[in-house]
Amino acid sequence: MARRELSWWIRAGFLLMSCCFFAGPQMAWAGGARWITGPPYFTTAGAPVIWYTNHPVYFTDPGDLSAYVNHAAADSLVAAAANVWNVPTSSLVLAKGGVLSEHVSGANTFLGPSGVMFPADAQSSNYLTIQIAVIYDTDGSVTDLLLGNGASDPTSCLQNGVTESVDSIVPAGYIEHALLVLNARCTGSDPAKQTQLQYQLMRAFGRVLGLGWSQTNDNVFTGSPQPTFNQAMHWPVMHPIDIICGPYTYQCMPQPFTLRPDDLSALTALYGFAKGQAPAGKTDSLLNANRLEGRLFFPDGEGMQGVNVLGRRWAQYTLPTEIEDWYTVSSVSGAPYRQSNGNPVTGNDTSMVGSEGSQYNFFEGYYDLHRVPMLPGDWQTIILETEPVNPLYTGEYAVGPYTANTVEPSGTSPAQPEGVLVSYSDTWIDFNTVGAAGTCANAGDGTQAAPAAANAQGWWTGMLCGYGHSAWSSLSVKGNRSMTVEVTARDEQGSATTSKAMPVIGVWNSTDAMGSLPGVASAGEPLNGQSTGTTTLAASFTQPKQLRIAIADERGDGRPDFNYQARVLYADSVAPNGVSAAGGVVTITGMGFRPGNAVLVNGVAATVSSWTANTIVATVPSLHALGSSTALVADVTVQDLSSGGTTVMTQALSYSAPVATLSLLTAPSGIAIVGQQTAIPFAVQVLGPDGVTPIVGEAVTFAATVGSVQFSSCGAAVCTLQTNAHGIASTLLTPTSAGAVSLQAVGVDGTATASFNAIVQVRTATAMQPVEYVAAGTSFQWVPQISISDNTASTAGVVVSWQTISGLVAESPAQSVANAAGGAQTQVSTGPLSPGNQAVFSGCAWTSVCADFSVVGVDASQLRLEVVSGAGQTISSGGSFSPVVLMVTDTASHPVAGAIVTVYQTVDAWQPACPDRGRCPIAPVLASSQLAVTSDANGLITVTPEQVAGIGGTTNLAAAVGTQGFISLSLQALP
Repeated sequence: MARRELSWWIRAGFLLMSCCFFAGPQMAWAGGARWITGPPYFTTAGAPVIWYTNHPVYFTDPGDLSAYVNHAAADSLVAAAANVWNVPTSSLVLAKGGVLSEHVSGANTFLGPSGVMFPADAQSSNYLTIQIAVIYDTDGSVTDLLLGNGASDPTSCLQNGVTESVDSIVPAGYIEHALLVLNARCTGSDPAKQTQLQYQLMRAFGRVLGLGWSQTNDNVFTGSPQPTFNQAMHWPVMHPIDIICGPYTYQCMPQPFTLRPDDLSALTALYGFAKGQAPAGKTDSLLNANRLEGRLFFPDGEGMQGVNVLGRRWAQYTLPTEIEDWYTVSSVSGAPYRQSNGNPVTGNDTSMVGSEGSQYNFFEGYYDLHRVPMLPGDWQTIILETEPVNPLYTGEYAVGPYTANTVEPSGTSPAQPEGVLVSYSDTWIDFNTVGAAGTCANAGDGTQAAPAAANAQGWWTGMLCGYGHSAWSSLSVKGNRSMTVEVTARDEQGSATTSKAMPVIGVWNSTDAMGSLPGVASAGEPLNGQSTGTTTLAASFTQPKQLRIAIADERGDGRPDFNYQARVLYADSVAPNGVSAAGGVVTITGMGFRPGNAVLVNGVAATVSSWTANTIVATVPSLHALGSSTALVADVTVQDLSSGGTTVMTQALSYSAPVATLSLLTAPSGIAIVGQQTAIPFAVQVLGPDGVTPIVGEAVTFAATVGSVQFSSCGAAVCTLQTNAHGIASTLLTPTSAGAVSLQAVGVDGTATASFNAIVQVRTATAMQPVEYVAAGTSFQWVPQISISDNTASTAGVVVSWQTISGLVAESPAQSVANAAGGAQTQVSTGPLSPGNQAVFSGCAWTSVCADFSVVGVDASQLRLEVVSGAGQTISSGGSFSPVVLMVTDTASHPVAGAIVTVYQTVDAWQPACPDRGRCPIAPVLASSQLAVTSDANGLITVTPEQVAGIGGTTNLAAAVGTQGFISLSLQALP
């Protein structure tokens, strides 16, 4: 509920004071009327159907109601129920006129050719004397006659305790006669049963007086949110469906025999007094009350029907926090407008029900809060709000103009406070919803005389916009075909829905007369499909036709939020239109296809490989799978499993007569290795015409038409074999040369072919570092690596064996496994070796594909040192030197492993440059060190330079190896 600042309603009061008083006759339209007049049945339009007299009288049955309720008690019960509707603000006076001339029962009531026949004084022809006949159905027989056998059973009392029937409404818009039947089987020794019957009779009186159902404070019915006492006290007596809170529904409602303001509003809308017209004992309807009426619009100006408009009161001179938290009166927009406009598919309904409502579009979004009683004071403000009609309120429980279903409002409507409203004020307020559908996009729709071509893909979207609008399309179809048309109602977000349009579909021949009902097929029952919001129509054709297809709303309605998606599922042709007995691949052309659509041939599933909106490619089953051994012409069906739609091409696919066939079972494929026998045989099978019985002893000749092979079964390039007991001939083979190979197996019943590529197998093993140089006289461990390759297969998992060929070397483990990249490794221990001596070992894959490794001893006199990195560094005293990396080599620059390098370091204090004259001062030594480091498998050693933290200085580093290897360098740390 909106709460506005106090200053707002003060300003609004001054704006509205000048437009609120209407002293003339009040308009009679209201959302609370059960029926509204309209052509062709009625002679007036847009007026509520009311009694022809303001003083209708009821006559009661002369007998007892039951053993528990005698005649006097029954009459008292009826009088109490009727008197609820006699109120000061209404011109209606409902009174007892007497008793019927005879007790009405199953003995004198029967089904006639035009309906139930009652005794003469209870018939509608006697309306001038008896307007309402109240029947005491002592044994339930009349109730059963009206509602069906068993309807009077006491277990159904909450539904069938009272049956009402208005059996005479004349074209002038008046009620002439009605019946009320009290089911005596719903009485008993418990007085609450009689009170329940009185409650139901009170509501039934409201119906026969012409009041419709109302939705006000509907949370009392739904329970969400939890209703308050005041909301329950403003839940109308004429609510559509009772709450079941126990054995008696009247107990669920506080003060159940008190009319609520909404009931009084509806009653005065039908039987009210204009200002100054109330006789003595009565009160003008709008004395100390307000009326608010107006229209609810879409942004394009079209009225929005079926929205529940409600009002809550705000007392004068109070803060927004004092606005009542319950609704007082409600009205459904568009109630006086057409309930059904007819449509081209089902035609116009000229009955009374089909005639209800004005055709004047002024009333399409009209609402009328006919009487809102005033709070204490001189004026009040009314807060207008809107809500959807509860989707349960349809059919006999419908609220407002939409009876078959409720329509979800488009957009949202903020709460709207409406001015300073004084006694007798009648204020007109038009308003729009926020965010509603705003455009009417139907310019591309065809008409009945000039339909637009159906979308070539069979899918399109549209909008039933503009009251009475229908969309027309044209389509050509072949003979012996069927199709399914599907139309799905969608909301503004594109989601399928049952609370917007109610699509109906019609199909005509192009030659059918304009204005005629569908001459080919129709779906006049909306939402009959198995998918949400979908209407489905199936049609079949024996001859080629040019069609007109219409889509409309079942009620003849049209609004900017009535979106739809249409689809024509139609298979037009199949190519090729003939296959062998073995089946084959076909392409179906048509429209409306989508992924997942199934293809059936004579009811047997085909294997679908691809879909587009216009084509389906499928492999159709064999003739044997169809259960036939002779040639036939089959039906081809495309079926949408999700929507249930189908399209059939009758007698569209020819199967030739079955013959014995030779077919391929297995064959080498991909890559085969020259000189190696294939693992998969070249095998064929010969079956008889039935596709099952094997042909035994048929000669099959195997040969290579491209390339060269040797067939193992014959040891030759050409091999003839006999089929075995299973009709199979099979042989392994060995390629004898590289290149493409094409195979052929030929028998009297056919030919089978296969192909593959033959390649020469190449396997290699490569040592990643074939020679390792090691300082003579030392022992050393390192990890040699080998890389293996095979051009025919992956090398992952291949076992590599490591073995010593000569010298002091040992491998562990002796076997390792290649990884995914074909690499394998082991750990080798070698030495000590004499200068110039070698140790040799190898790694072998596939037993014989090997790579050799050598370990060579290097004499100490051959060892040298090289700087790899870290020389020439100059840093600040707060920094750190990078490591110095040295490499031990031999005189040929080969890295040498296992060499012991002695490293000497001193750190001298930092000194500036020597003076031009005199002696250069000797810097003090801050630190010194000596260590021995062994070179790794790559001949490298890493030295961390000495450094005194935070002090400038010079680090002198010298390294020596063997007898000839020496290097020195200096690093500067500036102060």
